[in-house]
Amino acid sequence: MKKKYVILLVLLLLAVLGYNSVYFKKLSDVKNANKEDFNFKAYADSIYYKGILKSKKNIALTDLIAMVQSNPETAFKKYGNRLGIGNSAYFMIQSTGKIIDIKDGLYTIADAKNGVIYIDTKYIFGNAIRDASGLVKLTDFKTNAQFNKVSESINDIIRNEVIPNEIKKVGIGDSVSFSGAIKLSKKQSLFKDITVIPSQIKRQ
Repeated sequence: MKKKYVILLVLLLLAVLGYNSVYFKKLSDVKNANKEDFNFKAYADSIYYKGILKSKKNIALTDLIAMVQSNPETAFKKYGNRLGIGNSAYFMIQSTGKIIDIKDGLYTIADAKNGVIYIDTKYIFGNAIRDASGLVKLTDFKTNAQFNKVSESINDIIRNEVIPNEIKKVGIGDSVSFSGAIKLSKKQSLFKDITVIPSQIKRQ
């Protein structure tokens, strides 16, 4: 009889210890913790320096325009990147030209083959660079907020670190090479007033 009570007491003690050792966190707390642990700056650095700057998917603007005009399906399939469906996509392009005007961070470039091109060095926001690169997938992240945080981190590197260092070396009359993101439509017939969100600007 005494043995039976001892066994019951041991089982009760184990149950109490087990209950106190198990606890549950709110799902939102876990997600927030995971989000905070992820180093977006380091990830964006890798995407930019090891991916965007070394990408072989960048296409000369002249070649892209010619391809979109002659065979838009091929151009969009091979070089365009978009998250959903539609007639528009982002492209990573490269070209050269001469700076003919600078106003409030907007560089006007005389591109010998493509006419006047604008490079916006001030308003580097949104998802253009991220999406044009084709290097970041929505499925790699748990939430849209995290996915958009990648854009913010890449933009911060370009807007605050890369471009300021590069544009201080150039001025009106200088020839430059540049790369960056543009948005085009399959139905586009005119290629005027193209604005590039830059990933890099170099004096030639």
